[in-house]
Amino acid sequence: MAVVVAPRPREHDYGKAHLPEVTVTYRPPLLKRLPLGRGVSVIWAQMDVFEELERIFHPRSIAVVGASAHRDSPGHDYVLSLLQYGFQGAIYPINPRLEELLGLKAYPSVEAVPGPVDYVISCIPNRGVIGLVEECGRKGVQAIQLFTARFSETGREEGKRLERELLLRARAMGVRIIGPNCMGLHYPKLGITFRPDMIAPAGPIGFLSQSGNLLFELNYLGRGRGLFFSKAISYGNGLDLDEADFLRYFAHDPETRIIGAYIEGVKEGRRFWEALREAASVKPTVLLKGGRTEGGGRTASSHTAALAGSYKVWEAAVRQAGALPVKSLEELMDLLIAFSRWTPAKGKGIGVVGGGGGRSVLAADRCEEEGLSTPPLTAEIEAHIAVKAPDLAGWVTNPVDQSILAGSGVGGAEILALMARDPQYDGLVAILGEPWALGRPNAQAIVRRVAQRFLEIGQGIEKPIAVVVNHLDYEEEWQWRLLMEVRRELVEGGMAVFPSVDRAVVALARFLAYWEGRDS
Repeated sequence: MAVVVAPRPREHDYGKAHLPEVTVTYRPPLLKRLPLGRGVSVIWAQMDVFEELERIFHPRSIAVVGASAHRDSPGHDYVLSLLQYGFQGAIYPINPRLEELLGLKAYPSVEAVPGPVDYVISCIPNRGVIGLVEECGRKGVQAIQLFTARFSETGREEGKRLERELLLRARAMGVRIIGPNCMGLHYPKLGITFRPDMIAPAGPIGFLSQSGNLLFELNYLGRGRGLFFSKAISYGNGLDLDEADFLRYFAHDPETRIIGAYIEGVKEGRRFWEALREAASVKPTVLLKGGRTEGGGRTASSHTAALAGSYKVWEAAVRQAGALPVKSLEELMDLLIAFSRWTPAKGKGIGVVGGGGGRSVLAADRCEEEGLSTPPLTAEIEAHIAVKAPDLAGWVTNPVDQSILAGSGVGGAEILALMARDPQYDGLVAILGEPWALGRPNAQAIVRRVAQRFLEIGQGIEKPIAVVVNHLDYEEEWQWRLLMEVRRELVEGGMAVFPSVDRAVVALARFLAYWEGRDS
């Protein structure tokens, strides 16, 4: 096999049209082998991944190639998103048939732009990408993000050949590739995103995803619960920059405290595992694997050209690296919210307040099924109840059955506050907005008052408290609007909110076990 060794140049050399053979001067551990077929392999001597990706995430200017006046097109969405999100750098629509777009002067080509271009978004058909890479190399572009698709993910030899050629040309021209077949960067702090409705505040979660749609869905469903990204990247096929690169970047990114990922397949198992271990050693890291089954694997291959393997092997490797594997988008979302909103804690004792009748019984069952316990009320709490409501002495237990407390003069939030101060309880579950409560004549006043008490308790303690605001699928508009308003107030107050007791308990169990394991 012929081997071409190509270090990533710090300055573009416009005169080199072909990949040069040179001596590697970087440290061997940073080498990355990229098989290209036909007896050729590139060994790319990487510069520091963090340094390079830091520049990519901080472009001074962005060009959208294939910009379009058609409102229902990616070439329009990218330009509109950058404008609406407030990107402060220069934005250059590139289309020879346009003179302007959304108030911005358009240019016929990247090279026609009068100033420097750091980052290029490609929305053109795949047949034009090789020429685009060469043009970007001559212009001094740092990276091209390819929304452009129909490469190896098609399974066709033509697409695979074009992808190999794309990588060779990018190496020759000193241009990094994100994708192909991806949505690209989301960076709230700088106003960079890929859809107008991706707009959300900045947060502590760094996220990498092979699926742009899943990243959008996570943002769309999670932002109402306070799931906000420091930075996120949809990287598609991962032809050049891949999952290992982004894991290492987020491991050292000072704006990121928690790392999440959706991955369908990895290109280099050992390199990925080492990057994962590096990330998980410094920050909570949660991974959702797509393509766990035979059917999922086929779909993953056609989606991002990912090669799915045994999920049992994957799960074992992820755990060995110190990361947290999950199996659903809901569990991924819940854990990211938990780690971003709770301070580290350990233990197994859980106090549950707010469930009525069978709900409290099921809550106890779920806790024990997840390896947690629901310790009985302590003597101090029993004594408090006996003074205020003698008829309830010895009757109320944990989980606290809210239906027993009705009309007694003792409230669930009152007992929750006592549990919050009691070292027997390592975590708390506070349930709000059950159907029985919403059926009362003074429901709005009750729900708002209890929510305010939960918020005050949560803000005054270090231990994790999971507030359950029941699903918003009520027929009466005032009911679901009330729960939405209450949820927003709780989230703005820093609380971790969950749509069901089951999901709250699972998140608590995994969160507490994680920190227990870190200290062992």
